[in-house]
Amino acid sequence: MDISFSDHFLTSIASPDKLNVAIIALILNIFIGWLFGAVGGNANPLLWAFLNRFLGGFARKTYNVKRSVSSLHFRGGIILSLYILTTAVLATLAYLLTKQFSLAGFMEPLFLSLVLCSGSVWGALFKLHKALKGQGKLVGGSYFDIAVSTRTNLNTTDDHGIIRTGIGFVATSFDKGIIAPLFWYLLGGLPAAFIYAGIMAARWAIAKEGFAKGIGHLSLGIEKLLGILPQIISAIILALAALLTPSAGITRSLIGMFSGKGERASYAEGGLPLTVLAWGLGVSLGGPIEDTDGSVLKRAWVGSPKSTARAEIIHLRMAIYLNIMAFILTIALLLGGVMLYA
Repeated sequence: MDISFSDHFLTSIASPDKLNVAIIALILNIFIGWLFGAVGGNANPLLWAFLNRFLGGFARKTYNVKRSVSSLHFRGGIILSLYILTTAVLATLAYLLTKQFSLAGFMEPLFLSLVLCSGSVWGALFKLHKALKGQGKLVGGSYFDIAVSTRTNLNTTDDHGIIRTGIGFVATSFDKGIIAPLFWYLLGGLPAAFIYAGIMAARWAIAKEGFAKGIGHLSLGIEKLLGILPQIISAIILALAALLTPSAGITRSLIGMFSGKGERASYAEGGLPLTVLAWGLGVSLGGPIEDTDGSVLKRAWVGSPKSTARAEIIHLRMAIYLNIMAFILTIALLLGGVMLYA
């Protein structure tokens, strides 16, 4: 019985078919991201962008700091339910279409790519890097994608703060836009990946990295429950990618994973992936910012005591390179899983 259960577990969860779909979806996402770019400035997964267009305005209007915490908890629960319900409908449609029209096996990877983000993230980061390198200073519109994607008012910070925000986006987009949805796809198929992405989209819209007055606590709590293990996987891959990145340090990254409370990010503020990136690059990330709604988020500083908060273009370049290496490592790990069945 134990052997049959093990065989069923491996064939249904770590099956070569799912691994192949994941690889194709990652590659498709690169081209989709480059082709469409950041939709409305949002470089996060396309499903997030759709849900934000459909429900984001209502969600943000519901946030009223004059309301009691219990009232905002209730409102947050309603908003999260709407996100999950909408995503469940979309997941059902995607599942049925996949069964009816396989498109030679490309339909499922195409739908899975909608909950991933890579090409659009790279495009936003390259745009920021180009502006810094070519102009010597940031020009109008050159960091719009980063501002929208991170929900940060970059007009209230300097160039160092903008670069820190871009570097932080490398960590969070890889964790929440690559590893976590793939993790849940391998566990529960397309519906599980969609549902996770819907919950994460609700968290992105209203949780304010844990600084919202009650309205985002439920979405953040559920996403943390679903994302804690993928976050560890993300941090390990980013640490390994540091080994392949010039001037980044895998030793520093690994030390960061086990650093003290005052030197690492809380889960809501980026967690282990952000911590690993800060330590690996030798730069302090986080710090207080103002979001696009005008709320001040008093985030903690993350990094080793020797890190600098004066993030420069070289740190951004290293982060982009490390992100690409982490993406390649992810594909390599999936290919390794396929080869185990060969």
